[in-house]
Amino acid sequence: MHPVLFDFPWGGHANAYGTLILIGALASAPGVWWDAKRRGIGGTERLSFFVDFYLALALGAFVGGRVLHVLTVPSEYVADPSRVLVSDGTGFVFFGSLAAIVGSWLWLARRHHTEFSTLCDLAATWMALGHGFGRLGCLFAGCCWGAPTTRGFGVTFGPDSIVAAVAGAPMDGGNTVPLLPVQGFEALGLFVLAAILITLRVGRGPERALLQASRYALGYGVLRFVMEAMRGDDTRGFLLELPGGAVAQWLGMAPSHPLLLSWSQVVALGLVALGGFGLRRLRA
Repeated sequence: MHPVLFDFPWGGHANAYGTLILIGALASAPGVWWDAKRRGIGGTERLSFFVDFYLALALGAFVGGRVLHVLTVPSEYVADPSRVLVSDGTGFVFFGSLAAIVGSWLWLARRHHTEFSTLCDLAATWMALGHGFGRLGCLFAGCCWGAPTTRGFGVTFGPDSIVAAVAGAPMDGGNTVPLLPVQGFEALGLFVLAAILITLRVGRGPERALLQASRYALGYGVLRFVMEAMRGDDTRGFLLELPGGAVAQWLGMAPSHPLLLSWSQVVALGLVALGGFGLRRLRA
């Protein structure tokens, strides 16, 4: 995998991570516009809402994701606190981004005279699509990498990838050893989740408040819990470490590789509980 998609004829190159995030935003934009229109959000100022919605996504994703990453590994920033404000490839945490984005919708709902729950349902329908492209960007860039594997579907990353730059995986010459393409697995799962949510939204129309958001929370929580078991980076930290044993060996990982329980898995379980509670309550 390579962090550069292609070189421009006039010089410079297209960064894979940033380009795929942009593609994800563009892919979800028509759906967000259509959904906002059908829900009556924005009225005559729908363009203003649309711009504010994506600004909240961009700022929330950067600020929330960066802050939670720094809080996860604070020792790396004590010597040089200015690195907190620099996107130097040291990482973001999606759950931090999600928390900041959801918080921004409180402001957005008030500004555009709509319900917070309505924004949650709108975003839940289309967010997985954009997130899926973002995870493909992770795969090309070499961040959020998987554990070393002996299976044939492992991928290697070059010396200019994030995983190699932060000494995140064993090296074999100039490249990493084969790693589980967990970023690609998660992207596939997100695209499936997006297809389900979009199909339900188009087929059933607006439903009870927070029903769609509950589906997203349950679906993504399960997906993230499973994917975290195959991660190879240690920045997440663990509440407790339970070796994978035979299950880890089946995936080509070392038997000592812990499948449970990272802090990200704890948050994922929280999403599962929240989504399950919401679905049960709203369907009662």
